Order: sequence, then C-alpha cells, then structure tokens
Amino acid sequence: MMTEFNTFTQQVSEALPILEQMGYEVTTFKVTWAIPPRARLRLKSTGNAEIQKLSGTAAKTNGGILVSALVTSAITAKRIQSTMRLGTAYLDVDFAVPPRVSMKFIGAKATEKDELIRDPDELEIACE
Repeated sequence: MMTEFNTFTQQVSEALPILEQMGYEVTTFKVTWAIPPRARLRLKSTGNAEIQKLSGTAAKTNGGILVSALVTSAITAKRIQSTMRLGTAYLDVDFAVPPRVSMKFIGAKATEKDELIRDPDELEIACE
C-alpha cells in the first residue's frame, strides 16, 4: 500500500510544474493515514491564463491517468472561470476510493474572508 501511495505522491509532484504554468498554486496538501490512505490537494488559481495556451500545455502531458485528470480538471476550471468572469478558482482534489474533484469559484468582488466560508460537505468531523 505504501508503494502505491508513494507512486501517487510522485505523480502529483510531477504534475505541479504543469499546473503552475497553467496559473495554479498549491494551498494545502493533506494526507490521512487510513486503510486505504487518503489525500486532499487544494489548488488556487493565481490569475487568468489563455485557454488556447492551456490546451497546448495539456497536449504535452504524459504523466499517466492521474496527471491527465489533474490537468483536465484545471483546464475545465479555468474555462469556467474565464467564461463566467469569476475571480479565484479553487480545485479540491480528493484522492480516495473513489477519487473526486470539486471546483469552487469566488466572485471577482469577493474578499479573502468570503473564501474562508466552507461548504458543509467540506467539514470533517471526528468522533471518539
């Protein structure tokens, strides 16, 4: 299981330079040790990128299914962000069984305080 998780983290690290070129930065990377292990990656858009340039970047990726899924999701979020003229885009990528990508967009006039408000499904509650 650790070998698979190490492979997963390696693939994510290989995707990061591509995502940075696309205008994203990692805000958090959270790992939960369990059976199976879980990880959550949060990406924040750092600005608007040209959609055609993004498509060219996507064509150059060859890191496997995980990298392709990350890049494709990032391009989709940028398209939505550009089309709807929204401010910041966030991608929450849950690497679990099954994997999940959530997109969140903050209006151009929203403040950082607005970004802190989380959806109820993002909250994790631990019971003892």
